[in-house]
Amino acid sequence: MKSLFLSTALILFLTFSVSKKTQAQNLSFSQPINFLPTAHTDKAIDITNFKNGYFVTWKDAGATGNIHVCYLGKQHDTRFSQNETIAGTEKSAFAPVLRVVSNHIYVLWLGEDGSLKYIINNSDTTFNTQTINTVSFEGSPKLRSGITATVINNRMMIASHADNKNDMVVALIDADDSGILKPATLQTVPNKKSPEYPFIVTLSNKSVRLCYYNDQGIYYTDFDTDTRTWTDQFPVSGSRTKASPAIYHLFNTTRLFYIWKGNKKDNRIYYVTGDEQTRSAAEHTLPDYFRTPYPVSVCNVDSKKFIMAFVGEDQTLYLSYFSNYDPARWMEDTLFPAKGNLTLKDIVIPGSHDAGMSALNGTGGQHASSINPCNTLTQKQNIGKQLHAGIRMFDLRVGLFKNSIYTKHSSSDCMADAMGGGYGERFKDILDSIKTFLSRNKKEFIILTFSHFCPKEASASKVADSIFQALGKERIYNNQSKSIDHIKLNELAGKVIVTFEQYANPDKLIDSNSMADKSKAFLNIRRTYAATNQINKLLSTEELFFTSMKNGVNGNDLIRLDWQLTQSSDEAALVCNDFQDEKVNPVINGMMLLTNVIKKNQSITDLAMSGNKYLPAKLNEWISKGTINKNNKPNILYVDVAGAWITDYCIELNGTPVYN
Repeated sequence: MKSLFLSTALILFLTFSVSKKTQAQNLSFSQPINFLPTAHTDKAIDITNFKNGYFVTWKDAGATGNIHVCYLGKQHDTRFSQNETIAGTEKSAFAPVLRVVSNHIYVLWLGEDGSLKYIINNSDTTFNTQTINTVSFEGSPKLRSGITATVINNRMMIASHADNKNDMVVALIDADDSGILKPATLQTVPNKKSPEYPFIVTLSNKSVRLCYYNDQGIYYTDFDTDTRTWTDQFPVSGSRTKASPAIYHLFNTTRLFYIWKGNKKDNRIYYVTGDEQTRSAAEHTLPDYFRTPYPVSVCNVDSKKFIMAFVGEDQTLYLSYFSNYDPARWMEDTLFPAKGNLTLKDIVIPGSHDAGMSALNGTGGQHASSINPCNTLTQKQNIGKQLHAGIRMFDLRVGLFKNSIYTKHSSSDCMADAMGGGYGERFKDILDSIKTFLSRNKKEFIILTFSHFCPKEASASKVADSIFQALGKERIYNNQSKSIDHIKLNELAGKVIVTFEQYANPDKLIDSNSMADKSKAFLNIRRTYAATNQINKLLSTEELFFTSMKNGVNGNDLIRLDWQLTQSSDEAALVCNDFQDEKVNPVINGMMLLTNVIKKNQSITDLAMSGNKYLPAKLNEWISKGTINKNNKPNILYVDVAGAWITDYCIELNGTPVYN
């Protein structure tokens, strides 16, 4: 059967996304993944950026554990895990934190004796882990539970918990020119109690806010550093928790983000956003795959993105990233009006390979019983959801199933001739989703490319009739004999470009597409297909492809990066452990099962999720080396398991010099 279908980068940019526009929050987020598989902890982690690089810190799981700090790299850097270090022989029972003051970044933690200890960076990417420093506090008090820190007027301010049941403490700490923190005085927060350490955030050049919990709920209070006075406490929401509720600024603005785990055994994550002076707001709950028993950490990326890092219920480290744009209207938000006079050749958009194969509604071919989701499905979301995740180019193959047109994925154009294949989404549902989507998002545009027609199942003419009837001439783009390089984005807003492989139907506004080095088709897709399940072969094939086009391409060409790891023939047949074919000898079935286990064969979506992690890192590397330039830059990033993660990356690329 033919395919059905960072070194790791900073994983938050590579995750497989489930987008959500939350009531007036306008935040989308990516599904979290474990980004440092060997790290385990039973306390909170902290993440921050320093000179455009990212660091994370944690302690080993256990009553006490070593303090780790890891440089993750810049956005989409290729390697990072090699930069993990341990702070000498130090151990702590509590979570460490990171804080940046001027040209120094600190890792701070509570020592086993209750003192505040720290290390300082000795470069932009490394720490001096052998020199352990201790902050001297008047009276040498002991601290417990944990600490957080902020920066106000170029001074560090820490918040912690006194060595008793309920008192919270703070201290303003100055540093000398070498970054060494000077002696300081701890101050107890009067008339406010919490069983855990509070989170602290800067509000202005003279005020900070503490967020904490007690038996009544989650509260905050503000501190004036000039008058050294505290405000009354105010509730954040009606919710309760048994872990320190985090508080951060969002997108380097005055907007605050409160985030906490549920009460007692409820490990779901809740949040509220609002202006600094907002007294209360309705809380929101993240999807169930965001679960933690511990406080979470947030780190700004830029004016539109931030990272959330947390420790899962399995005590491993996870990253997700949040953005304040809506993927459903990313073109309106990021392309219009500024780039309305550009063409498709000037930008990059996310594309979906075998886009309609998010569900298996039927099987066919000579070995239909060997077909299952593992060797057939290429996507996790249906096309309606992919549209809302920002995907704008869809690769579709269709056939007749149960007297209706469905998307298909098979080893031959005609299912009857195929060794096997599957039917995915119903075509009518796809067209209805597109029509509804464009009626609500009038600046977005979509490209549909069709191929692998079987005339005796669903001829090109019949499919064209279905499209024209469902979408109407007001939604299908009429090129009026223009070529791709002369069509402005402004003309495409609210439209669908529909192209069929080597076939045109002008009456139905259907244009032709091809995949060749040179073609007279309306749209020629320049691409190369690696046909491999090995990431190194995929990388070398694609790099050679871009190298071959350094001097440019033809006017009707759109360059498509085909980023698919595909199953080998034995994987396609054996990938599901429960696969049984009644036509095959039981002994052979047993051998297939054993082979599958030994070779660790993977489903198409498993392969995709492992391969997709490399895409932004390698593309950025090729751009930085000049392998990709203005002449040969990709216009479509074409992937399996498409989601907002690839939309996010396209948006980022459209803002880089190669696309401007």
